[in-house]
Amino acid sequence: MAHKSSLLTAVNTLLSNIGQSPVTGLEFPNPMVDLAEQVIDEVSRSVQSEGWVFNSEYSYPFSPDINQEILIPDNLLSLDVDRMDNSIDPVIRGRKLYDKRNHTFKFSSDQKLNVVWLIDFEDLPEVFRSYIAIRAANLFAARSTGSVEITKYSEREEAALRAAVMEYETQQGD
Repeated sequence: MAHKSSLLTAVNTLLSNIGQSPVTGLEFPNPMVDLAEQVIDEVSRSVQSEGWVFNSEYSYPFSPDINQEILIPDNLLSLDVDRMDNSIDPVIRGRKLYDKRNHTFKFSSDQKLNVVWLIDFEDLPEVFRSYIAIRAANLFAARSTGSVEITKYSEREEAALRAAVMEYETQQGD
């Protein structure tokens, strides 16, 4: 029976890439598993930061709280105004929205911004999970073994999956 890949599948991909045995779960203390998860998270953030059709939204509304401040969710990677709107120049400072044009954290109305969200690994489209796992496996192998041979072998697979990611983007994008 076919099934979608999971974080456990990705961790086992990283482990097998350096000749380690697979694990049956992520809940047991194991430094290599912990390192593999960290590398997957790092690569996932990097890939998702590019902004793809599945994690980008346009004119997403943010409302000020009772202090007229807009708090930024932890899973927001980036934001910007629409190109046609130059009334504010928003950036994230701390966990709040800051307007560089007007030099303030205060907003009297909703702000509609273009955003890129960080999506949990298991909620990503399958092709992105595969790409992130292979890219992370190459980085993991380079960091943990220093072996050029291991990463050379997987570079072709990584390039093929990057092409599949781009194909997904062009098919799903409007």
